[in-house]
Amino acid sequence: MCSHDLPDADGALTLGDADTSSQAEGNRVNVAAEIRSTKARLKEITNYIEDLDEALATLKLQAEEAAVVEEQAAAALDEATSPSVSPFLVARDDLHRRREQVLRLIDQAESTARLQEGLAKRAAVVERHEAQIARLKEELEQLGDATYDRDRIIAQVSSRYGDLLREWRYPKLSQPFIKPDLTPFVRGEPYQEASSGARTLLTLAWQLAVFEIAVETSAAHPGFLMIDSPQKNLGHGVGTLDAVIADAVAIDDFYHHLSVWLADRGAKAQLIIVDNSPPLLAEGSVVARYSRNEDQPPYGLIEDETSAEPEGARQ
Repeated sequence: MCSHDLPDADGALTLGDADTSSQAEGNRVNVAAEIRSTKARLKEITNYIEDLDEALATLKLQAEEAAVVEEQAAAALDEATSPSVSPFLVARDDLHRRREQVLRLIDQAESTARLQEGLAKRAAVVERHEAQIARLKEELEQLGDATYDRDRIIAQVSSRYGDLLREWRYPKLSQPFIKPDLTPFVRGEPYQEASSGARTLLTLAWQLAVFEIAVETSAAHPGFLMIDSPQKNLGHGVGTLDAVIADAVAIDDFYHHLSVWLADRGAKAQLIIVDNSPPLLAEGSVVARYSRNEDQPPYGLIEDETSAEPEGARQ
């Protein structure tokens, strides 16, 4: 408390740098004075603290009394201002309640909007499915019509097929017809079961029946038909001679039918026939003739082919 440093060693208190006995005595006197001063100061502090304790008790009582007065004043203020403030408080509470209602309505509206959006998407899907169903129904009806048309066309082709065979005097002709799978039949058997010459006639009749019906009904057909070697197995060309059919059928009947039918078709139909020995009635329709002889050009349709074959005509 006197701001002097004390030595760490045990013994007499030494102040300053003096080490004489007189100086030591003076130091002891100074220490005693400091102790008395310190005790006096401690007493003053103790008295001050006691005074504070007494004042604190008084201040606590005053604070409690002030709190009571404050409460009374607050109650009086509320009582005095209630008539003027209450409407505002009521309005505030009403606004708060209305705000909560509006927030709930907003939540409901958003939920409804989401539901409507989902319903709109589902409605679009339903509409698309209904359109697909309507289109499929239309296609189904068209397929039904197409099935009816196909049966009708096959019946026409089958009838023309039989007429051609009769016109060509097919021997022992019976039950000529075309099955729904477009297989030609005669005598109750498919054409594969017929002889070689008979297969040639049946194939010609089938091809011409389809071609003629397509042209006559303006169906989806290019309008031309190419027939190669119509006399195969009938007396000329590659193949084995089918004497039964060759003796019964004249190739003139085949060409006569073509000339008569084409005469009424105009430019709607064209037939290209490759025949090594066309009959005399077809001479006027021959457009190219090949020698099949290297020394007599034109050699053939394929100019660089040199295999020897009989002289023929291309019509």
